[in-house]
Amino acid sequence: MPQPSLPFITIAIPAYKTEYLAEAIHSALIQTYSEFEVLVVDDCSPRGVKEVVEKFDDARLRYFRNEKNVGKEDPSRNWMRCLDLARGEYICILCDDDIYGPEYLQTLVTLVKMYPSCYAFRCGVSEIDERGDIRGYYSLAPEFEHIEEYIWHYFSRNNHQTISEWMLKVSSLKSIGGYVACPMAWGSDCSTIYLLAERGGVVTSPSRQVFFRYSGINITGQKFKFIQRKVLGWLHQCDIARYILDRSSHPDKDMIKGVVEQERKHELRKLFKHASACELCSMVKDRKRYGLSIPFFIMMMLRNPLWHIIAKRKR
Repeated sequence: MPQPSLPFITIAIPAYKTEYLAEAIHSALIQTYSEFEVLVVDDCSPRGVKEVVEKFDDARLRYFRNEKNVGKEDPSRNWMRCLDLARGEYICILCDDDIYGPEYLQTLVTLVKMYPSCYAFRCGVSEIDERGDIRGYYSLAPEFEHIEEYIWHYFSRNNHQTISEWMLKVSSLKSIGGYVACPMAWGSDCSTIYLLAERGGVVTSPSRQVFFRYSGINITGQKFKFIQRKVLGWLHQCDIARYILDRSSHPDKDMIKGVVEQERKHELRKLFKHASACELCSMVKDRKRYGLSIPFFIMMMLRNPLWHIIAKRKR
């Protein structure tokens, strides 16, 4: 009896929240390209993920439930679970509150044929709110970027990104160890692309087929939470970017490293500004883990509004 052919692409939805999950699944299933599967990996959620999935009667949809929650501290661990279960040659991680336009896969498959030596492909991104209304756009990148150009664009703040926009070659992703682990997955997507694109670069379509949702219930929307873990994730991301540049033969790599360092400090100042008193004390106590000097910590603490509140009370 002939075996069913494997899908060319796996759309994997690492699921915990259910507020927008049905929309995410629906957007994956209505793709105009046909050779794909949709994989929902329930991260031991108490919110009824299985019940949402069961509302869809579609043979392309597969459901798995983790025995325990693996993504609480780092959602990229559930991305890795998705990677282990994926049957496609390429994988897309669609967050459980984001959605795709119907031409997302077809757009990227066209680019795969044009750039066979590349392993990382993405579409343009629109930002949406809780109701699904457009609230903005991510800046568009050139169609092809070498890794050095990609890093420069990112650290120059010419480019934003979300894991939901990427389609990655599974064999190449596994060859670098899969998705890079970071606390709260803060910087996991960028760090993964740095390593994956070192050999093949990055290819981007200007077609805005990805809709990233600012809902207040995802990590990105919670700007003032998890500061300590975000600092660790950001520093790890910067270290990987510098590692890539140290290995590069690009003539402008020193200039790009300077941009990385400048943005590293700028983002740290923003994060420290919103840190709680407990987080500040914990980071000072464990400062060797962060690789930051005492003078730097003092400077960051003085920039924190909490310091000014304490100073006024002492007066």
